[in-house]
Amino acid sequence: MFFIFGWGPRVKDLGPGGHRTCQNCNNHREWRRFEETNWVTLFFIPVLPTSRKTTVNCPVCGYGWEE
Repeated sequence: MFFIFGWGPRVKDLGPGGHRTCQNCNNHREWRRFEETNWVTLFFIPVLPTSRKTTVNCPVCGYGWEE
């Protein structure tokens, strides 16, 4: 008998994060909010969440930070 274990992130788009000016590329755009959850998987099925963070990212350069 064998088991296939894994670990990795799943990213969920939470929608708009407001208009902001990016400190990195100086573009003024509508930023996006994302929730990244790391999961332990068994046979490619997410079983146990291990950590979760919410970020706001610039749509042009990808720069962002945790909320």
